Amino acid sequence: MTVTRPLAVLALLAGSTGVAEAHATGRAHILLLPTHLYILGGAVAVAASFLLIPLIPSERFRRLGALGRRLGVVNPPAGLGWVVSVCPSLLSLLLVLSLIAAGSRGSRDPLANPLPLFVWTVWWIGLTYLHVAVGNLWVHVNPWSGLYRLVTSGPRGRRWRAQPPLAFPGWAGRWPALVLFLAFAWFELIHPAPSDPSLLAGVVASYLVVNFLGMFLFGEGPWLQSGEAFSVFFRMISWLSPLAVRVPTGSCRECRLECRASPNCLDCSQCLSADGPKAVDVTLPALNLLSVRELGLSGVAFVLLALASVSFDGLSRTFFWLDLIGVNPLEYPGRTALMAVNTAGLLGVFAALALAYAAVLASAGVLSSPGGGAGQAPGAFVLAIVPIAVGYHIAHYLPVFLVDVQYAARSASDPLGRGWDLFGTGDLHVIASFLSDPFWVYWIWCAQVVIIVVAHVAAVYVAHLLALRLSPSARVAMIGQLPMTLLMVGYTVFGLWLLSTPAVG
Repeated sequence: MTVTRPLAVLALLAGSTGVAEAHATGRAHILLLPTHLYILGGAVAVAASFLLIPLIPSERFRRLGALGRRLGVVNPPAGLGWVVSVCPSLLSLLLVLSLIAAGSRGSRDPLANPLPLFVWTVWWIGLTYLHVAVGNLWVHVNPWSGLYRLVTSGPRGRRWRAQPPLAFPGWAGRWPALVLFLAFAWFELIHPAPSDPSLLAGVVASYLVVNFLGMFLFGEGPWLQSGEAFSVFFRMISWLSPLAVRVPTGSCRECRLECRASPNCLDCSQCLSADGPKAVDVTLPALNLLSVRELGLSGVAFVLLALASVSFDGLSRTFFWLDLIGVNPLEYPGRTALMAVNTAGLLGVFAALALAYAAVLASAGVLSSPGGGAGQAPGAFVLAIVPIAVGYHIAHYLPVFLVDVQYAARSASDPLGRGWDLFGTGDLHVIASFLSDPFWVYWIWCAQVVIIVVAHVAAVYVAHLLALRLSPSARVAMIGQLPMTLLMVGYTVFGLWLLSTPAVG
């Protein structure tokens, strides 16, 4: 495989990294390798994983779905659970307010100001990685719950908490969270200056206020489970983790959504904040998806939007997309000139993915009829797309994270640009040369390929376990799963192509 020309381009880009357009350095470091064999191999691996299913008895699959072990039950002293549930959130709020102050008063350079680096790198990329590894951290460290519980801890506050001024309407589902997540995706991917520290400070402050109002009007549980975009997003990500924290005695009264799918709550904010024992369970990665209740239409749309947004992030910088909208990649006009067409592109990718999923369900319903299966359970089978969305998120942002986390560590020592060195990282030398080193470029690219392929293979097996639940026989499950598998193979090719095709910085 020849890599000389692509590496020369990489070296040029790595040496010319300037002011960021999005998530700190955007896509300033690009993996440009001829990868048609890798793409073909990835597609074959996903297809082969499906073809191997008939060789495994369905009863073994069902036992696999029930695989898990309880590591233990923690029963903190009365009152301590409340303190533990409040303090991390209050510390998180203090950190967010400090970052807002740094964005407003610190350096104008997005690579020196900690706000854009912590938002787009540490939080948006790094915290997602942590959720995949250890479960739902956001339920503990979101910046709203601690203050809300503290303010409503008195007699009047407890009455307010028990009966908020407004009842969250059941028909609203997750649509408020989806609208907020779409606004976030638009700001990250399409706005001309999402990493401008002053502008980002205003956006983060506004988001804090909006969600405080939502929580105080509708209550903590309803708003965080249905209205706050990242409580929904990070909980979705945590379903892939091998770890889960549950209430062993059953679900709490405030549970509105997935908790009622199984005997025990899964990472529910209300259950985990209450006093009482907490159980820690471990299973294989992605198997916690099988404990999730079938999602409503808004939940289906949220999962598809999460995948569509990160896919469009990759697509919007490709020479293919620029040629499609009539832009010369060598004369890239900048984001401002492309706001309208890129907005249409983001919504178009979302719509195309939704139509593809609807077509898959319709085809599955025809193939498996009579007998049900995927065609009758759109809210269940969308759970098999979660590994694909998260896998592409991890692979897509990996090169950016490896570089920008170093800038974040350096900026933390001097948040206001006053020459401070609070944590001894002020003189940290940021290393980006590995992105022009043939050895490291090759292995980073291989890691991205492995992440995407493994995510798709996991999705195939999760889909089959779901199909076995909903179909009268293993044969019907296999037939009904075929359209979904074809979609997964196609998305494997698309995802690997996005990582390898020429793109602007």
